[in-house]
Amino acid sequence: MLKKLLVAAALCAGPVSPVFAQADLICDQDGLQALEAEIAQIEDLQRKSQAEQALAEARAALAANDIDNCKLHMGEVTTAAKPQSDPL
Repeated sequence: MLKKLLVAAALCAGPVSPVFAQADLICDQDGLQALEAEIAQIEDLQRKSQAEQALAEARAALAANDIDNCKLHMGEVTTAAKPQSDPL
């Protein structure tokens, strides 16, 4: 019974965690430059392209003073920058 509760709690907490991660992001020029440096470290060309697109969208959102949208795209950059785990 306890095991089922723990599994259910983990499943509920999973989708919420990116929201909390975005709360830590600061949408300003320094934050965007840090992400740019992070993108430079990505070796996978597809993930790098996704991250660069998300960074461009974050920059556009910052220019439009849309901080929430900027943080959303910054979160997409950090997700793309994370190494993909091998499912096998």
